[in-house]
Amino acid sequence: MSPRSDLPWVTIVTPSLNQGPFIRQAIESVLAQTYPNIEYIIMDAGSTDETATVVADYRDRLLFISEPDRGQSHAINKGWRMAKGTILSWLCADDFLVPSAVAQVVEQFERHPEASFVFGGCETIDLRDLPTGVMLPVVPDTWKLIHGYDYVPQPSAFASRAAVEAVGFVDESLHFGMDWDLFMRLSLHGPVVPISALLSTARIYPETKSSSGGYRRWRELVGIMRRHGEMRYPPAYFLYGAEMLRESTRRFGRRMPSRLVPLQSFVRRSLDRWLQSVLAAAMTKASGGWFADKWASDTLVQRIDADGRTLALQGRLPPEYPELAGQQLTVTCEGEILGVRDLAPGPFSWELPMPPMSSASRVEIRVRAQRSFVPKRAGMNGDTRRLAFYLDELSVS
Repeated sequence: MSPRSDLPWVTIVTPSLNQGPFIRQAIESVLAQTYPNIEYIIMDAGSTDETATVVADYRDRLLFISEPDRGQSHAINKGWRMAKGTILSWLCADDFLVPSAVAQVVEQFERHPEASFVFGGCETIDLRDLPTGVMLPVVPDTWKLIHGYDYVPQPSAFASRAAVEAVGFVDESLHFGMDWDLFMRLSLHGPVVPISALLSTARIYPETKSSSGGYRRWRELVGIMRRHGEMRYPPAYFLYGAEMLRESTRRFGRRMPSRLVPLQSFVRRSLDRWLQSVLAAAMTKASGGWFADKWASDTLVQRIDADGRTLALQGRLPPEYPELAGQQLTVTCEGEILGVRDLAPGPFSWELPMPPMSSASRVEIRVRAQRSFVPKRAGMNGDTRRLAFYLDELSVS
């Protein structure tokens, strides 16, 4: 596919070290993109495996640099600084893109030239390429991103070069949460645009940094959330803390002497149940009670821009859950009741007048539901969240 002078260039950098078993799939996913103007740079830290041999098959279609670096963040920055693209991304060597990912991203940047970054959803797989989950794109919320959790799938995120230069590139002192830190700074710099489609696939396995970082990773994430946030113990503190504890107990259990396996299994099951409840509570608080699959909890709290006169809610009360029959919602803005409504099964659309705001640019919207249920307690599945209704949209216009 020949480059086109009327379209912007997109630069994708792959930082790599001994990722030979995976890197071919990453390379081919970039080279198979339906968008013509892509610059692809592989920043290799001196791999001793088959990486160089694999890359040699594609040398005429990418730039391969193999030299020592100071870590993944440094490698990304080196690639970005030499890039010609006005849109930047990095793709880890064990992840890969869907063929239309870049085309969809560029389309959104053309519609929203002021955007700091654009992101979509991401599927996760294991070492056998079996699906393990999906990270769905959510409505961007800077407070939630900083204090709640990193809802941006890194391989599905593409940033404006101007915004990256303005906020100072990737923090090279970070080894685990450099993407989260960058997304926070970009969110504070300018608008963020979500794409309601899966753009990439991420491979999650025990050796990845996110899975094996343990206490060091958690401490780094705590430092990031405190650097940019306004709370010492935000929801993210407990969310990632519980995640770290659960993974630590699993690793400890694998090293347990065989004679203690029955005791270890009992302790692990008990601890895992407790950590599941902690994670569910932390995720509810981190997400403000509005989850990526559009379920809302019994208390939904969102901070949104107060730049309009009407608050709009659109959603659905699923009729298949008798626990939700007779549902009633109460909506408040900064503690002031805007409306109370009984929901019938099926879709609903609700518009409420916003109260006059003197100076606040962002306000707290709270939606309380009278009825809710926990699927696991109801014997439906392993979902430990408290669910009340589906919410597709919450906006001010």
